[in-house]
Amino acid sequence: MKVAMAQEMREIDRLAMAEYAYPGLLLMEHAALALFQAIKARFPLGKVGIICGKGNNAGDGWALARLLTLDGVEVTVFTPGEEQPLPPDAATNRAIARRLGIREVPWATLLAAPAMLSSFAVLVDALLGTGFRGEVAAEMAAVIKVLNAADRPVVAVDLPSGVEADTGRVPGPAVRATLTVTFGLPKVGLLVYPGREYVGEVIVDDIGLPPPLLREQATGYYTLNRSELAALLPQRKAEAHKGTQGHLLVVGGSPGMTGAPVLAGLAALRSGAGLVTLGVRDGLTLPEKPMELIVKPWSQLQWDAYDAIVAGPGLSTQPDGQAILATILGLAGPCRLLDADALNLLAPIPRWWEQVKGSLVLTPHPGEMARLCGLTTGEVQANRLGLVKEKSREWGVTLVLKGAATLVGSGEEPIYINTTGNPALATGGTGDVLAGMIGGLLAQGLAPAQAAAVGVYLHGQAGDLAAREIGPAGILAGDLLPRIPRVMEWGQANVDR
Repeated sequence: MKVAMAQEMREIDRLAMAEYAYPGLLLMEHAALALFQAIKARFPLGKVGIICGKGNNAGDGWALARLLTLDGVEVTVFTPGEEQPLPPDAATNRAIARRLGIREVPWATLLAAPAMLSSFAVLVDALLGTGFRGEVAAEMAAVIKVLNAADRPVVAVDLPSGVEADTGRVPGPAVRATLTVTFGLPKVGLLVYPGREYVGEVIVDDIGLPPPLLREQATGYYTLNRSELAALLPQRKAEAHKGTQGHLLVVGGSPGMTGAPVLAGLAALRSGAGLVTLGVRDGLTLPEKPMELIVKPWSQLQWDAYDAIVAGPGLSTQPDGQAILATILGLAGPCRLLDADALNLLAPIPRWWEQVKGSLVLTPHPGEMARLCGLTTGEVQANRLGLVKEKSREWGVTLVLKGAATLVGSGEEPIYINTTGNPALATGGTGDVLAGMIGGLLAQGLAPAQAAAVGVYLHGQAGDLAAREIGPAGILAGDLLPRIPRVMEWGQANVDR
């Protein structure tokens, strides 16, 4: 599914009006209908309070007030007070609502008596739209604080007020929504943190926009839904055997860190790879080695025998690791994925990307990304979207920046924003599982960007399943392994379970 920046969504709206003769009032009416239907389906309706601002979001709020009133719901609209100019379509909807006698209360009255919000069953945030940047003005900030303190379900129009549509930044007070009904396409700020903390449940409604515009208009971001996942997953033919399902090499392991390559190797097998070989230091034994994994010392590896390579789990940063990394970077055939200590070994090499042949996938967490970029971790976290776009292009790699709302960038392709996963995955070894899953998909023939996006999605979904079945804390990385085939089967069946 495409994900839009504010300007990209405005362009789609403009084209709908210019090329398809859609009047703006029609789009506003469809937005109000989407809100009306979502509210009626999810909340027991008593009184509804709609907090309006000064733009087109206010027009959606006024149109919603009319629909609810005509349906027999008691509605109060809270407004900035003095007669504020509104955009033409919003002003039309305000005029209609006033003719219907819908109750109107100024913000000043609300701020003087905030307890009045306790009488409403549902509150609607129609203050700010996708054009918001920077900090909320003082009086509106006070209104947002009162709204958040009301302890009532809050429905946000398009996105919660105070959240930036393009970045997810929350520079000041922002509405904490129970439900966000967004129009046309999801916005970037709804899917990345910290904005994602404020949105609650998200409903995407196309509000009747022309399907060709939503389907064909270019956007810089995307996320996966279940049907798209199903189309990307490798399918096993009836005559498949281990030799047709891809052979992955996992290079890593050092004394005290022998479990990491084992986790990666098992994750690759669970993701459908036919064969996995663990390449370890000469003389190193793996007490955890399961019988399904092949083990070879580095001196006996035949690099051209593998369909894909994962390097880094448990590798350490010893000098022999640097030598093996140089060999891996110089391979032109199999796609390689670098994780963990392979990234730490990579970071100090001047202009390392000029030494790379063939396809490369990097899977850094924020600290590793900071070392690769020469930044602090805080600077990475403050500019995740920009760095993934910039560095994937500069380095010529598929870049997976892990963390809450993991991002995948690959050159000029749109950036993937992941929507699965939860804090239960914050435990040692889950990154090794992710590396193995992506590596297993690479070995089965998926292109690097596809393997990365699908692997990240399924990894998060396995974590979500584990959290439901085990609990939000105490999950082990190994708990993900038996759940990987289950979430892959769900994707292939394209059903929710």
